[in-house]
Amino acid sequence: MNVSHPEMTPEIRAYYNALKARNELTRSDVSIFPSFTDLILPYRVICRQRYHLAGVKQRRQFLKEISVQEALQTRALSGVRVHREFCNPIINPPVPEEIVTLTREERRHLESVLVRKY
Repeated sequence: MNVSHPEMTPEIRAYYNALKARNELTRSDVSIFPSFTDLILPYRVICRQRYHLAGVKQRRQFLKEISVQEALQTRALSGVRVHREFCNPIINPPVPEEIVTLTREERRHLESVLVRKY
């Protein structure tokens, strides 16, 4: 005897029929459609969800504050500059090929140029 349920895929139907053939559906712990009403998530899963949601919330808040700062700029170019400086590295992280890496000698030379007072 086959069972026809609208949510049953062929794999579930085959599994159900196999259980029925072995008389395992009479056990109380067997269920094709389990109930998750008594499901208790582990605390680490709850913490991970909270951590993720806090990150999403902080990112939205940051982007909202940046858009307010962009709107407060007196010139459009200044607003674009604010957006480029703060949002682009966060929304689209830089490609590793675009990151400039300096040798120790180049870094020392750059520091000496930046320290000079013209």
